[in-house]
Amino acid sequence: MADYQEYRRRILHRRWRRVFIIVALLALLALLSAIGILWKVLHRERVDTALSQNTILRQVTTDNTWNTVSYPLARQLRVQTLEDSTETALDFRMAALPASAPVEKSWFAQASFVGDSLTQGLQIYDTGLPGAQFCAYKGVGPNAFVNGTSCKRVDGVTEIPLDALTAQQPKAVYVLLGSNVLGQDTDYTSFLTYYRLMLDMISQALPDAKIYVQSITPVRPEVSAQANHAGLNRDRLCHINNELAAIALEKDCYFLNLWEVLADENGDLIESYAQPDGYHIKPEGYAVWVDYLCSHTME
Repeated sequence: MADYQEYRRRILHRRWRRVFIIVALLALLALLSAIGILWKVLHRERVDTALSQNTILRQVTTDNTWNTVSYPLARQLRVQTLEDSTETALDFRMAALPASAPVEKSWFAQASFVGDSLTQGLQIYDTGLPGAQFCAYKGVGPNAFVNGTSCKRVDGVTEIPLDALTAQQPKAVYVLLGSNVLGQDTDYTSFLTYYRLMLDMISQALPDAKIYVQSITPVRPEVSAQANHAGLNRDRLCHINNELAAIALEKDCYFLNLWEVLADENGDLIESYAQPDGYHIKPEGYAVWVDYLCSHTME
C-alpha cells in the first residue's frame, strides 16, 4: 500500500507540474501577444503621424519645367489629393518655410552663414548681412565641410569650417552650398550624401541651433551653355532643390526657397540681379535676398 501511495503521489505531482507548465506557457504566450498588438498599434500611430507631418502638397503645373511628379525623390513622401481632386506631389517651392512676421537685420547677429562665394556676398555688401557671423569660403562644397578641409575666409585667414562654426555658437545656421560642385551635368548622388553628412555634423555640434537649408540659387540661361557649367541648367537645379528640400525635412531642418525672390517667371536669375558671369549676384539681389530671410524665420 505504501508503494502504491508513493507511486500515486509521484504521478499526481508530475501531472500538476505539467499543468503548471502548460498554464505558465499559455500565460506567457498571451502576454507576448498583447505586447505585439500594442507595439503594432503604437508603431502604426507613429508612422501615420510622421507621414502626415512630412506630406508636401503642390498642384501639378502645366509647365513641364516645374513638373517634378515623376522625379525620383531622396525619400518616399506621400502624394495626396486635395478636396477638389487636384493631383499633388513634392515640389521644393511648396516645401519651403512659409512667410512669418519679419525680424530686424540685427536678429542675424545670432546667426551663422555657411557657404561659398555667394554667401560671401552677404558678408561683403552693405545690402547683405555684415552683422552676422560667417563660415563662407570661395569655391567650396559640402565635401570640404565634411572632410575637415582647411578653407580660406574672405580676409585670407584659413580655418576648419566646422571648428569655426562651433566656436561661433550661433542660435541659427543658414546653409547654401552647391554651385561650385554641380557645374558638370553628371550624377550628383555624392553631393547629396555629403550634404546629409554635413547637416548631421552641424546638428551634432550645435544641437540647439535651428538649421535653415537655402535653395541653390538660379542662374542666367546662358550660364549652362558653357561647357564647364552645363550642370547649372534650370531643370537640373530644380531637381536638385527638390532633393535638398526632402533632405531638409528628413533632418528636421527648414528649407528656404530663394527662387521666390531671385528667379523670374521662367525660373532664371533675374537679369538685373546678375553679375556678368550670370550666377553671382549684385548688391540689389542681396537686398531682396535679405528681405526674404527676414520674413522667413522660426521665431
